Amino acid sequence: MAMKKKTVSVRLDDDAKRRVDLAAKLLGQSVGAFLGKSGEERARQVLRTWAAEQHRRGEASFSELAQETGLGVEEIMESAGVGDREEGFRIFLASCRTIAESQGNSEFLRLGEEAVNSLRAEMLPPAAT
Repeated sequence: MAMKKKTVSVRLDDDAKRRVDLAAKLLGQSVGAFLGKSGEERARQVLRTWAAEQHRRGEASFSELAQETGLGVEEIMESAGVGDREEGFRIFLASCRTIAESQGNSEFLRLGEEAVNSLRAEMLPPAAT
């Protein structure tokens, strides 16, 4: 199914126009295609950052944020946990908490906490003897 596109008008000063024209030419794209792709990439970046922060604050689940932003759940999760194992654990447990509360199943959260504690124990350096 063909995607229906909308037209957006952009006003640029002379220097910005020159840079956009040159960048589009270097990539073999029309100015419109270049700006469309650049705008989409930047929008996704902004939305990933915003969604990760909303989730960190506990204001929304990954699935709610995916629905609101049009991003994939995995894309938001990746953005939320990049580079920090403990942050990943915290995000995982926040998701477990949300599911447990919405399902009225405290056992779900307990099992999530148990899994995280098990992983943390596996990552500890061996004890000196």
